[in-house]
Amino acid sequence: MYEELLKFCGLTQNESLIYLSLLKIGKATSSKIVKEANISSGKIYETLEKLMNKGLVKSIIENGVKNFMANEPEMLIEYIKEKERKLQKEKEELEKILPQLKNLKEHDYKLENVSLIKGLRGIKPLVYGALEKGKIIKIMGVTSKKEIKYNDFWKAWHIGRIKLKKKAEIIFSDKNTDYWKFYKKLKYTEVKEILSFSPSAILIIDQNLFIFSYEEEFTCINIKSQSISDSFLQFFNSLWRVATN
Repeated sequence: MYEELLKFCGLTQNESLIYLSLLKIGKATSSKIVKEANISSGKIYETLEKLMNKGLVKSIIENGVKNFMANEPEMLIEYIKEKERKLQKEKEELEKILPQLKNLKEHDYKLENVSLIKGLRGIKPLVYGALEKGKIIKIMGVTSKKEIKYNDFWKAWHIGRIKLKKKAEIIFSDKNTDYWKFYKKLKYTEVKEILSFSPSAILIIDQNLFIFSYEEEFTCINIKSQSISDSFLQFFNSLWRVATN
């Protein structure tokens, strides 16, 4: 029952199991938590880090050994209040761009050149080909939270862009990660962030629009249309004006 309530509050299953276990056993090492919560050890530190970021768990060092403790259950209320504040902020940000979103919907487009590509092998030549010819490069919805091989792929793509001396504007949905820091140091690159909500990963190169998904399989929808590209470019520019850097 408690586990389901915690999941309803926004915790993952592993976060719920770990927090409940720490409430029961008090101070514990990561290995003891894994045993008590009956979970895989693969992502224990990542999950504990998320719980600490949410204010539900704290760590202490005793005799050179790192232990973890659950904070008081009242912190769950504070966590929910913080989520409410973030949702309110997201609502306000969305209200700012509603006119642009409505404008996108009002266009009656003829989708004559639309393709769906799956897998890195098929997507790679497509985006590299567009880069060779492209002049305007805008990217939004970029996040560090995907498989390393995809982050490495895009790093190589952008290194190629720099060699071609082509500028890009990029909107990240997270910040202060190694992946984000890589882009902040690149030449011909301007990076901003919008953390209140995360649009889909979208790449605009001239009349080419690429919409990416990294779920079960790396997938790309490619639309070749100047009018559609222009509308998404307007959407990007609206986000760019409210993004931070």
